[in-house]
Formats: sequence, structure tokens, C-alpha cells
Amino acid sequence: MEGETLRSPEFETDRSRFLGRGNELREPIAVCDGRPLSNTVGTVLDPVFALRHRLRVPAGGTVRIAYWTGVATTRQGVLDLLDKHHEANSFVRAGTLAWTQAQVQLRHLGIDVAEANLFQRLASHVLLANASMRSSSDTILRGGGTPAALWAQGISGDLPIVLVRIDDVEEIAIARQLLRAHEYWRMKLLAVDLVILNERAHSYVQELQNALETQVRMSQSSPKLAAGSPRGSVFVLRMDLISEQTRGLLSSVARVVLAGQRGSLADQLDRHREPVMARPHFIPKAMPPAASMAISAAPSLEFFNGLGGFACDGQEYVTILGPGQSTPAPWINVIANPQFGFQVSAEGSGYTWSRNSRENQLTPWSNDPVSDPPGEALYLRDEATGEIWG
Repeated sequence: MEGETLRSPEFETDRSRFLGRGNELREPIAVCDGRPLSNTVGTVLDPVFALRHRLRVPAGGTVRIAYWTGVATTRQGVLDLLDKHHEANSFVRAGTLAWTQAQVQLRHLGIDVAEANLFQRLASHVLLANASMRSSSDTILRGGGTPAALWAQGISGDLPIVLVRIDDVEEIAIARQLLRAHEYWRMKLLAVDLVILNERAHSYVQELQNALETQVRMSQSSPKLAAGSPRGSVFVLRMDLISEQTRGLLSSVARVVLAGQRGSLADQLDRHREPVMARPHFIPKAMPPAASMAISAAPSLEFFNGLGGFACDGQEYVTILGPGQSTPAPWINVIANPQFGFQVSAEGSGYTWSRNSRENQLTPWSNDPVSDPPGEALYLRDEATGEIWG
């Protein structure tokens, strides 16, 4: 740091202390109430790295801060990194070297900056699959099958799959572009299986199949990867030589499905957007007087401790949380039968599953005992006024 410091540095390694129960990164309790960080180290169940410096920024003045994250196999190695990058000018030097290395790598692969950005956008759909780039719901439902259908083509199914369908030689440009994307991802250690499906009708010459296989052979090899690094493979399949079950399974499991006839990669990425669900049309209804519910007062609880107590002659335990209150430890309620179930925490979040809570989750569960973010939300609407609340 280049500027006037006001206090000694502070740090925190326990996420629950830094955030506070029920809080998120946008409102950590250590920042909201200005409490000092604990400056403690050691084993914690939920680790975090928080570092605080207090500076004075004079009117019209400038303060420079360089922030580094250093990783080494030994403590001495970390200290050596700190000595090497102690001055702010080290950041400028490291940034210049990183930019130079990136330009060399892109030049090696024959990729410009705009195309690299395009490949990164496509990678986001590979890492976080969504409906915008996948097959339709009907195709996914019809594509059921066993992994053996993929194994017969040498595809393990363990890696994300990008599928591109081509039925004309003029569409080979997108295949060439995806081969460059595949090499770029391998260089960044993102393992993806690229499947190029030749949908052209059978002919004696098979010029499209020959052209695709030639492009695969001509594609550049990635820079040398570390031993054991994930790689991913490229598969060129003919539609007339694989079963209908294999075609359906490929379309259903692929994270991204592209078609040569739909234009370039950029066109297809720009065209696909998240589906927008229309809000249901609201028609106000007159509510009969009998439909109103009276809110009963809080029951009288035995052995009330400020958060809860026993009710119904000790057969129930009732927890009452006021604004800003949380239970001393995470508390969840599980409601389930052999066919269906859901979970609700004391803060009101939860998730739903069918038959098996791990294998058949219908809504996501974060298993975060600190922030407890919801995986689903239920909203109530007043049919008379249209007011909606959760």
C-alpha cells in the first residue's frame, strides 16, 4: 500500500464469524457493524480469508493498493513470493508478463481476442448448463438410454459434451471454429468432449466426412499439459452409422447443441437467451367474509428461553424468531414420505426432492449453515388486491 494507514492489519479465517448467521457477502456483519476481525488462525469448519486495512485518502489525493494471492507448497515458498512482489511496481511487471503470455498462447492457436471471448462465453454454457443452449424438453425426455450407447462410440460420458450437427460442406466453418475452441479450453484445463455429427445422407464419395476428419487432423495440438491434466477428445460421427438411440442420447445429455445451418457460433450465442416466463394474468376476485383468517396470539410456552419452548404438554417444541434473530445452531425440519419430501430451515429456506433427497433434487440445496440461501421460493397472492408476498 502507498498511503497513510490508520490501524494495524486485521484478518479473519472463520466464515461464520465474518458473515454472521443468516448474512451474505453483500452484508457481512463484520463490515456492517465495524467490529474488529478476530485475528485468529487454526482449523475451522468453514474457512475464509478476509484481510482488512484502514487507510486515509486525502482530498484530491491518490492511494495505491496492490492485492496478491500467492500459493506455494511450503510456508517458505509463500514468504519468498511475498518478498518478490512486495512493491506495487511488481504488479505492473507481472501484469505485463501475463498479457504477453496470453498473446503468445492465442497466436499459437490462431485465435484473436474477440474469438477467445466468444469461446469463454460458450464455456459458461458448458460449466453451467441451461435451457437456452440445450435440446428441447421433449428431445431430452425422448433421449433416455444407458451410457452403453455412448461407450460404443468411445465416449465415456464423464465429461461435458458439446454437440454440433452439420449436413453440408459449406457449414464446416463452425466445426473449424469449435476445434479451435476445444484447443483453447484444453489450454485452460477445461476438459470437454466435442462431438461433430455428420447428418448428411449417405453417398459414395462422403466428401463431408472426409473434410471433417481432415479438419480434426489439421487442428493444432495444445501446449504441453501437466501429467494427469484433463484433456477431452473430439469425435466425428456419421448419423447413418449410429443407432437412433445413440442420436437421442447425445442430444439429451449434451450441455450445448449447435447446428451448422443456424449460422456462425457468434450468431447462435447471440440468438439464444434465457427463456422468459410470462406472468399469469391476474383477475381480482371478491373474497367472502368467511375466508378471512384470524391470527392467533403466540401460544404460552413452557420453559421458554427467549427463542422457543414446549407446547401441547411437551409434545411439541415451538421456535419463535424475531427480526434479526437466529437459532444458536442451524435448525432444519424434514418432512417426507417414501415418494416425496422437502426440508425447511429455521430461516425459512429449503429444497424439495422426489424419492431420493440426494439423487432426485427438484430444487437446489446449498448446504450452507451460515448464509442458508433458499433453493426455492413460495409466494402468496391476495386474490382481492393482487398483493404478493413471500
